[in-house]
Amino acid sequence: MIVEIVEEPIRFHLHGIRGVVENEQCGEVGFRLMNQMWQVVKGARIPTTGINHWVYLPDNKMFVGVEFRSPERSPTPDQLEPVEFDLQRYTKHVHVGPYQALPQKWTDLKAELAARGEVIGSPSLEIYGHHCDDPTRLETTILIGLRAKPV
Repeated sequence: MIVEIVEEPIRFHLHGIRGVVENEQCGEVGFRLMNQMWQVVKGARIPTTGINHWVYLPDNKMFVGVEFRSPERSPTPDQLEPVEFDLQRYTKHVHVGPYQALPQKWTDLKAELAARGEVIGSPSLEIYGHHCDDPTRLETTILIGLRAKPV
């Protein structure tokens, strides 16, 4: 498993919907939020990148959003919340395979990071590429926020 530590900051400008994850039901909550978000985005005919971002926040909160193609020209519907954040230091891993394998992938990644002495920060996220019909070829980029290394 390739686990890359990235020291170069990355910034996200997303619009979407926030929710609470109970009983570790990330998939169910994520799909519900994603469907609500796309209903609003498509109804308002907002041009987007089409890429889903599932953002895992502290206190069992989750945000599902998408990047607008031209945010300055698109009025944002009231149902969508704008969220901006940076990851200063993070691990990046591209999972290729079915979405059902993601919970085990997260477990493996967290174990690998702990073995390396890394401390997970917040937020972390999954970035879903465009869907394809072959589940063995689905690509999900996992970014896990890491705390800065002590000096």
